[in-house]
Amino acid sequence: MSDSELKGNNEFRKKMVTYYSARAMEKENDYSGDTLWEETGRVEYIMENGSELTIAYMDKYEYPRMTCYLAMKNVVYIFDNNEEADLFLWGLDSLVFPEADMKLDRCFPVLRQRVSLEGGKEVLVFVRKPYFYPAEVFAPYEPEHLAWVISRMENMCCALEYSGVSHGDISTFSVFVNPLTHEGMLFGDWRKVGVKRSNLDLKLVRETAKKIMGENGQPVQLTEFLRSMPRRDAYEDFEYWDTVIERGFGGHKFIKM
Repeated sequence: MSDSELKGNNEFRKKMVTYYSARAMEKENDYSGDTLWEETGRVEYIMENGSELTIAYMDKYEYPRMTCYLAMKNVVYIFDNNEEADLFLWGLDSLVFPEADMKLDRCFPVLRQRVSLEGGKEVLVFVRKPYFYPAEVFAPYEPEHLAWVISRMENMCCALEYSGVSHGDISTFSVFVNPLTHEGMLFGDWRKVGVKRSNLDLKLVRETAKKIMGENGQPVQLTEFLRSMPRRDAYEDFEYWDTVIERGFGGHKFIKM
């Protein structure tokens, strides 16, 4: 192949990559098939500029000095003041990701907008991708489906470990999952983030899994994992979990829900 042909081939390849990346992003942002979401409530706030902010939500979660709304295209946090919002963002900003696995950042919230309200309240608006819901929405899980949810939580813990921090709020409603792609995202209270001094997050992974698991027979390896104490760190715990996948489930398999 001549230099000119090679150059032309490379240009074509770049165009194809750009095209398919755009198609994938278009599909990722398509909410038309996300029919599970339904409005159960609506709340209104007045923004600092006098405009009205209306939030239609499917569910809401109350925290100290903070309320979280599960909206159609967003996860919206309302804070009592801007200091609480700053603390939340500081927690998120504590994350760093290894260059070898940049996909890990997809497991964590993406800020869309910050808004100030009358009376001093502050709003942080994060992206809710289509088909992502709190894990509890799809409970109870059969063993093979619980397995990939645990895998996503273990991935999150490895990212937290790499960053040297603890999340402290892994739960059935802070872990969001996509049953179509088996992806996960960690929301919850990022104000709790601090320097990692224990294996709290790994313990919370086990507690969360126990709360959403079904009553059907579990592989003995899964039962042993859920009853076990976390390993020394998230990396070793993930290695242990990987042996559970191999011995208890016959290896990594994508099983549709």
